[in-house]
Amino acid sequence: MSRFKTRLLIFFVCAGCFSLCFYLRYLYVEGQKKNTPIPHNYHEYRPDISGEDPLKYLSKDFMVQEGFITNLPIVIMEIDGELPDYKDFEGSEEVVYDTDPYTTGHIEVIDTGTGVNRVSDKPENVSEMRIKKRGHTSYSYDKEQYLLKLVNENGDKNELNLLGMGDGADWVLNGSMADKSMLRNYLAYRISAEIMDTAPDCEFCEVMIRKDGGLEYEGVLLLTEAVSRGKTRVNIEPYNQSDDFSSYLIRRDRYTSFDPMLDTYGRLNGYAPEYIGVKYPGKSRYDEKIKKFIEKDFSRVEMVLYSNTFRTFETYSKYIDVQSFIDYFLLNEFFGNYDAGNHSTYMYKSERGRLKMGPVWDFDQGMDNYFAEAMNVGNLAFQTKPLYDRLTLDLKFVRQLEKEYSILRRSTLDEDHVYAVMDEAIAYLKSARTREWYRWAADYLDDSGRNPGNYYLQDDIKQGFVLTRMNKHYYDEIAVIKNYIHKHGAAMGPDIKQLEELTEFDTTGNVANLAVLMIAAVLFFVPLVLVGRK
Repeated sequence: MSRFKTRLLIFFVCAGCFSLCFYLRYLYVEGQKKNTPIPHNYHEYRPDISGEDPLKYLSKDFMVQEGFITNLPIVIMEIDGELPDYKDFEGSEEVVYDTDPYTTGHIEVIDTGTGVNRVSDKPENVSEMRIKKRGHTSYSYDKEQYLLKLVNENGDKNELNLLGMGDGADWVLNGSMADKSMLRNYLAYRISAEIMDTAPDCEFCEVMIRKDGGLEYEGVLLLTEAVSRGKTRVNIEPYNQSDDFSSYLIRRDRYTSFDPMLDTYGRLNGYAPEYIGVKYPGKSRYDEKIKKFIEKDFSRVEMVLYSNTFRTFETYSKYIDVQSFIDYFLLNEFFGNYDAGNHSTYMYKSERGRLKMGPVWDFDQGMDNYFAEAMNVGNLAFQTKPLYDRLTLDLKFVRQLEKEYSILRRSTLDEDHVYAVMDEAIAYLKSARTREWYRWAADYLDDSGRNPGNYYLQDDIKQGFVLTRMNKHYYDEIAVIKNYIHKHGAAMGPDIKQLEELTEFDTTGNVANLAVLMIAAVLFFVPLVLVGRK
């Protein structure tokens, strides 16, 4: 063999080895995604074994009496004046007034770490804050929910590690009257943390507000990370205004004056009815340059997915993180969160990465808790949502959904595992849930089971029989959730399989990793041919 052919042979062997190693590393990294430890705060809850009367230290007007004790952390707030009403509703439209929705206040978080907390204990965290009411439908409920921005005495951000959930200045106190189980958001966030890169950390707590020299009991709420950028939240790079590009965090939802709104390809062409708002970069650093970049970048995803040309459509995996889209679909479908996709739908992108779905958010109307009608546990619905209405036309994507759901049903979405997470929280909330129902649920249910003026589940009428959906007992509400999970979880597998019949494309074999494998194969075969010719 000539010296030239020998060198050529060595080159091809080295190049082939390099390409094959690159491909195998790619497969390893992809395979490791599910095995990466989740850096979330969730831990085992010790059951409440208190034998005391749960209502012993609450007066009839819900004021906290001396000696109040709980196994949950305690949040005490002092609010300066009244919380402003900054929006109203005309029909289904939300009208936002031109007013600052925040007022100032003070917050203390008590958690001794022993499972025994009293209002007289020394707070673990103390901060000034700006606070506003939050929610859309739940904004009008008597039980209020809050968005908190922690600040120092100068009004600057005060990032604190509340209850071990990581440093942050933005927090939510979430506890919708719509969910009398108190579990729907917690359960979905907890399970999501086992599957997705990002999921909100949250902790049950009992909340009190200082009023007239005493403490008024506000009930059980979830202290939850607000969806925001940060090392322990959506971990994307900070924006540099000198750059022409940026990482970003966006949300699909109703129009709001509080976030910059984008004119994207999907909404302008009727593919998505709701708006895309920018959550990061925030208003203080947001300008026309970054607006145009995010509009163009996200619109490119929509243009690819809604393209009528297969050659364009088949490239979608270059622009989106397909695994995150699959996980997001399965979690929201499993828990029946059909508000997602259109509302409270977060997406994010690192500077050089692909668009990812998440974090998940707002499950209080999920798991057969939609006010207008009972959910059909035998049907899928998430394939009708924006972006997914196109992805589920691809046979490859549908088969990936099937495979992933099959894996998760033997692990994280296993029925027994989900029930175990619920039962652990139910035991933990033993005394607190009694106080919550005394404060909000019991007095709000009249003899017919209705909840006038707040959250009323319309009766389910089947074959002439009227079935009331408003439960007067806590464990009846738990039974609704478990029954839904049992039936819908079993139906999802066959229903996803049926999506294959509706597909119009098949992008199998048209991805970059297959091209790398082909190149590696060619680089190995060429030397063999050369040797054979010799």
